[in-house]
Amino acid sequence: MQGNAYPIRPGDVYVLDQHDRHYLRGGKEQDLILVSVFNPPLRGDERHNLNDSSGSAY
Repeated sequence: MQGNAYPIRPGDVYVLDQHDRHYLRGGKEQDLILVSVFNPPLRGDERHNLNDSSGSAY
């Protein structure tokens, strides 16, 4: 990560296509609500692992 920070506002689209390392955080006054889309689609039995040493993983 290069330390760049970009605000995400309602209506923005945030796209990753190279397994880029990233993190998202909510604001001080409200939660961050996201819609996450995967292609190829997930099978349904995956679990998000926040303890992986290389970052979150499925």
